[in-house]
Amino acid sequence: MELLMKWWNKKVFNKSIRSLHRDLGYLFIGLTLIYAISGILLVLKKDGQNPSYREIIMEKEAKANLKPDELKTFWKDHFSDAPKLTRIIPAEDVYNIYVKGGLGKYYPYNGRIEFTIFKKIPVYKFVNDIHYNSGHRFTFLAVIFSIVLVFFAISGAVMVKGKKGFKKRGVWLMIIGFIIPVLLFFYT
Repeated sequence: MELLMKWWNKKVFNKSIRSLHRDLGYLFIGLTLIYAISGILLVLKKDGQNPSYREIIMEKEAKANLKPDELKTFWKDHFSDAPKLTRIIPAEDVYNIYVKGGLGKYYPYNGRIEFTIFKKIPVYKFVNDIHYNSGHRFTFLAVIFSIVLVFFAISGAVMVKGKKGFKKRGVWLMIIGFIIPVLLFFYT
């Protein structure tokens, strides 16, 4: 009982909270940076482009007026440097083509082929997979991280005392922190 009372001593408790806040802060620096960087990448992506992939645009020339089977054979015989042609869907004036890792178009009237290959950028893919929780592999990590962020918010609020502490100044900044996203939600 005496040990418990000693632990609940205000000075010991504050020191313990500071130590835990500091150590967890160091431990979670990497994960915080990963979430922050991937969040920036996701927010700044434009025109529906995925920052996890680099687009490589390629152009080729084939014979004009090829039928789908002929185009497939021509592709196999003449474009060994290009990805494998997997599917051809004829439309009115153009064939939509699908290649391994990309897609494009074949224009039968002039034989022009344009296609785009999407190459993964491993670092971006990694941070986005963690942020999106792709395949639910990171659920446990995300829950732990969320709990630690709640701890950081609460412990950070109670650690500073005096006129710049939570009761005097921090509560107003916290309220502003709630108001800003609410205003952005309703007015943007």
